[in-house]
Amino acid sequence: MALLFGKAKSTINEHIKNVYEEKELEESTTMQKFGISEFLQKPFNYYNLDVIISVGYRVKSLQGTKFR
Repeated sequence: MALLFGKAKSTINEHIKNVYEEKELEESTTMQKFGISEFLQKPFNYYNLDVIISVGYRVKSLQGTKFR
């Protein structure tokens, strides 16, 4: 999403956190966490399209404007 919207990962993470804190979406139905594998040392999250759309309406960038 950082590349899609042209913003830093920390900015995207803050928007995602706010989406969940404001109860706009439920984390249990819109995100899946993948654990450590032999190739990756840090777990990562997959977000569904609802989260991407919600972040797209929050982020302020040229790419965010085009996305909207």
